[in-house]
Amino acid sequence: MSIKTTVVTLVAAVTAVTAGFWYSMYQASERYSATGTSSEQPADSARSSVQKGDISDAAAIEAARKAFSPIQGRILSPARRIALPELKKGDGSAFTDADIKGDWKLWFFGYTQCPDICPTTLGMAASAKRQAESQGKDFPQVIFVSVDPERDSLSHISDYVSYFDRDFIGVTGEPDMLKALTLQMSVVYMKLEAEENSEAGYLVDHSASLLLTNPEGHLVAYLSPPHSPKTILKDLETVTSKD
Repeated sequence: MSIKTTVVTLVAAVTAVTAGFWYSMYQASERYSATGTSSEQPADSARSSVQKGDISDAAAIEAARKAFSPIQGRILSPARRIALPELKKGDGSAFTDADIKGDWKLWFFGYTQCPDICPTTLGMAASAKRQAESQGKDFPQVIFVSVDPERDSLSHISDYVSYFDRDFIGVTGEPDMLKALTLQMSVVYMKLEAEENSEAGYLVDHSASLLLTNPEGHLVAYLSPPHSPKTILKDLETVTSKD
């Protein structure tokens, strides 16, 4: 067989294989569009939808989230032990292991001069607590940890959390103690200089998740934003019922 004939035969074979592949992909796409389903498992379906652009970015994220986690966030398995450093509550007393054991706790890390995320999240938690109590259900003790001890005095933290709910606990400590806690709980925060001529002084960029610890004081879940009372209550029920 001549070299020319061999090349022609090779090209024809490659073309046929390629055409068959794209035709099969086309048929799969048509079946998906017509039925909204596929033969893939849920997690693979979510990946496929993102890759092919069949659904919007927001819908793809939601589909993937449902496929990979039963909550809007992440459940830790096994739960993570926390070695509590030296911190103080808003009333000036020590914040100890006794404060984080015995029942469920819902944590949030922020600062009192936060312009948006902190008041919004604490407001959502307070609303969720009221809804739970109206239904005769328990709600975790909410703990607000200020990562801005330079400006947040204990009395100011106490007044701040009481505005949202009188049972919320405010906590803070020395910078190295806060670091010891946040590193264990995978909470990130960073001081940012404010814009020139701003009266804010400086801002603190920080994690926006709510964190859940169990009655043993172990970290069991991260509840991711955006938060709403409905989502908080649903996810709390999912996690606490698994314990």
